[in-house]
This record gives sequence, structure tokens and C-alpha cells, in this order.
Amino acid sequence: MNVYECADELARAIRESHELNKLKEAKAVLDKDADAKKMVDGFLKVSQEVEIAKYQGQDVDMAKQDKLQQLYTLLSLNSDAQNYLSAFMRFQMMMGDISKAISDPVKAVMGE
Repeated sequence: MNVYECADELARAIRESHELNKLKEAKAVLDKDADAKKMVDGFLKVSQEVEIAKYQGQDVDMAKQDKLQQLYTLLSLNSDAQNYLSAFMRFQMMMGDISKAISDPVKAVMGE
């Protein structure tokens, strides 16, 4: 099978995936609540900053960790925000698995 045909098939499978459809549904609901959306966006931004710092081997600022925990606690009180984050995490996990499956053969050749 041609690699480009496989890529097209993978793109089609992602578009039709349960994970992406649940994420779209959760986003549509979240978009109706501006306050919840703002909280989710803030949480994801801080979460990304913490993950980048960890990836780069930097110490994570305790203030950022505390802020992340506070935002998570607030988000857990809002079912729309909670549903979105859950769908977002499931989608991210799927995409990470796909990325790993694609990159493993390259790493094997490159000796990583």
C-alpha cells in the first residue's frame, strides 16, 4: 500500500473517530458558556507550560503547579468544562498513540 494512501485513510479514520466526534460535541457545548471556556483555555495554557518545562528538564514553578490545581478544582465543578477536558484528553491520547506508531519505525532506523 502507498504511504500517501495510508495517510489519507488515517485522516479519514481520525475524522470519523469516536474521540474526535465526542471532542466536537463537547466543544460545541463549551462554546456556549464563555466563563467555562475561558477557564478551560486558562487551564490548558498553564498545563502546556508545565509540560513544556518538564520536557525541557526544568523545575516546575510551585506557583504554576498551585495555579494548575486551583484551575482544575474550579473546572471540576462545571460539568461542561469537565466533559470537554475529558474528551480533549482522550483525543490527545489517541493522537499520541498514532504519533508513536508513525515515529517508531523512523526512530528504529535513526538509532534513537
